[in-house]
Amino acid sequence: MQQVARVVVIGGGIVGCAVLYHLARAGWRDLVLLERQELTSGSSWHAAGSLFTLTQPNLAAQMQLYSFRSYRDIERESGQPVGFHLTGGISICRSEDEVLAHTRLQSACRRLGIESHFLPPEEAASRCPILDARRMTAALWEEEGGHVDPASATQAFAAAARKLGAVIERQTPVTATRPRADGSWDVETPHGTIHAEHVVNAAGLWAREVGRLAGVELPLMPVEHHYLVTETIPEIAALGFELPQINDNEIGCYARQEGRGLLFGAYEGRCTPWSREGTPADFGHELLPDDLSRMDWNFEQAVGMMPCLATAGVKRAINGPMMFSPDLAPLLGPHPALRNYFCANGVMTGFNQGPGVGKILADWITEGDPGVDALSWDVARFGDWAPGAFTEARVRYFYEHRCERGYPLQEVDAGRPVRPMPIQDRLHEAGAVFGFSFGNEHANWFAPRPGQRDTLTYRQPNWWQPVADEGRRIREAAGLMEYTALSKFEVRGSGAAAWLDRILAGRLPAIGRLTLNPMLTEGGRIAGDLSAARLGPDRFVLLGSDAMQLAFLRRFRRDLPATGVEIVNRSVDLAGLHLCGPLSRDVLTEVTEGDLDSARFPFLSAAEMTVAGVPDVIVLRVSFTGERGYELYMPRDRQARVFDALLAAGRGRGLALVGSRSLMMTRLEKSFPAWGLELSADYTPQEAGLMRHVAVDKGDFVGRAALSAGPVLRERIATFTVDAGADAVWGGEAIFLEGEPVGYVTSGGWGPAVGQHIAMGYVLPDAWHHDAPYTVEVLGRHRAAALQPRPLYDPEGKRMRA
Repeated sequence: MQQVARVVVIGGGIVGCAVLYHLARAGWRDLVLLERQELTSGSSWHAAGSLFTLTQPNLAAQMQLYSFRSYRDIERESGQPVGFHLTGGISICRSEDEVLAHTRLQSACRRLGIESHFLPPEEAASRCPILDARRMTAALWEEEGGHVDPASATQAFAAAARKLGAVIERQTPVTATRPRADGSWDVETPHGTIHAEHVVNAAGLWAREVGRLAGVELPLMPVEHHYLVTETIPEIAALGFELPQINDNEIGCYARQEGRGLLFGAYEGRCTPWSREGTPADFGHELLPDDLSRMDWNFEQAVGMMPCLATAGVKRAINGPMMFSPDLAPLLGPHPALRNYFCANGVMTGFNQGPGVGKILADWITEGDPGVDALSWDVARFGDWAPGAFTEARVRYFYEHRCERGYPLQEVDAGRPVRPMPIQDRLHEAGAVFGFSFGNEHANWFAPRPGQRDTLTYRQPNWWQPVADEGRRIREAAGLMEYTALSKFEVRGSGAAAWLDRILAGRLPAIGRLTLNPMLTEGGRIAGDLSAARLGPDRFVLLGSDAMQLAFLRRFRRDLPATGVEIVNRSVDLAGLHLCGPLSRDVLTEVTEGDLDSARFPFLSAAEMTVAGVPDVIVLRVSFTGERGYELYMPRDRQARVFDALLAAGRGRGLALVGSRSLMMTRLEKSFPAWGLELSADYTPQEAGLMRHVAVDKGDFVGRAALSAGPVLRERIATFTVDAGADAVWGGEAIFLEGEPVGYVTSGGWGPAVGQHIAMGYVLPDAWHHDAPYTVEVLGRHRAAALQPRPLYDPEGKRMRA
């Protein structure tokens, strides 16, 4: 056995073999894949192998498109047939709401050039004659649909990797992974130890066990999943062509032709977890006992749409385990608690996504960056609050509700609460309707009547008007918002300033000041959007997106010097409140032992003050709403005291409780971009309009060389008003100019002060014209839109500086 390797990949399914191949294709050598039994043991061998490209989020669609197109290439490179069938795909719509859902999906996928078109029921049935047109409202057709043979596709990636010099060791289980002080790893097997620079956990059903060898607990849960293969169906045998891939989302079913019969699978209404504590070491090419009764409802519904199923014999039933994360999306990337340890786990649709996963991970390893915004698949999107009960509750929910439509800003209760805020009960009594992000509860909005919850719709929900009212309260008086969820880090030490100056692209603030400061990748794209406050010569506080907490820590630790800088993650121990609006200073002055006069505490000031008798409260004069505002951070056990004092001081001054949705709507009026929407690793500061926060002339910093090479604008950020009427713009909608798609919406909502639908997004640079006749595709209709070159509300920013 090879004693030294640059990378050891653990696991020989489609994901592990795709990672190995892409690393080898990138020119890396000394690559070893270790497989405990035979290639495709675990989930790969019994997968259905179905392929489709119409999906969300954007990363999934992008990677599924890449995977789909890679199979022909890998067949040529490897000389190994993959059983690739290009059939097209058809998604059945049984209701008008499902048509709307697919209309939104169609519009969102235009960004990637994934085109599709709706078919009337009769035409859908002509392309797929086993469907009953009378049961359909419409169907969405995609050209790039089909299927591959799972075992052959996996072997093809393995063969191509071998041709490029990679080594595959079968019958070689990993018994230990031990980190060395320099960040490399000793990977132990019964046949010897390999010293590896990097380790990739692509162990599929054994990902939890392999993770535990490295001392980490991955939020994964295996569940049972059924599909069956029928005997010959005369209606199919009589066809002169192959049926398209069939998706029937409303009943959680999928089907494709298999020989002269049908492969039919279902996400059963009763999720059955398998082997909760760990996958048996001797499990391999085996199946689980059938329980087809779990498919009864799905099958009955499917027979109505595909009558030939009623008389079809069952050739074989497949019940195999599949490994899922809490949101059913992959867990990819460098594990934030380990050095040089990469995850490629929980890939639910392995053959749809496996080659794309291999490319992302290979780029992450070889370039230090995945090359795309990978947050929705990043292993760092879950913290130590996720494994265990939360993971099982979420996996159950998403598996059992696969047949339900997803709606804009939909919240899921399963597994909550994980970490209630200290003032949760107070907010609940005030009518808060809660949301969830990175383990934290937060108030989305305040219902005027007890017991109200979000209605789910693609148009304007029940909270539309209450949130607009909250936004007007912020504009006219004052709002108080629970504000704990942000990531919060304290950076201190004699080398803190020099280190921050290196990793942040903007100028560091003076003592007592705050700057909005991007963090960039080496390639000059946006890795973070941070607020940096300086509380002393060698003491800083950084604040950013809650979802990025572990991703930020991972990046900080990667670049941390050996001495002189200490980073403390205060995201959990510091609670937050946000006071905003023209009367916010009057309210805060009542309870603060400090001078808040604008001459002494102007916009973008930072200080520690005593608030409501609580010492050392971090007070920042800033607001994402565009109004005068203050963020306050204090120990969690003091939040209630400060909250109560602010509420009391606000009586008679028009103070009201407001939620995070009003923040997101008011920021649209200011054209403030938000992380994960307008800001992500998909964009550069030039494209996102952030260059005013970048100090190219300050000296060297991460990403400066790429910026100095000159701007290459692929897209340009833009704000639009949209004539959406009683509908709503949410994000994902395509933007058109003279009938051609030129961009897409990243987020949308209602401007409470300006009284208009507002959309932010990106358009092609050559299509950016402030007086051009744009349209936005809203639920299939082209709505007139006007590009707004300046913020709609207070364009000079006088109110937040007042």
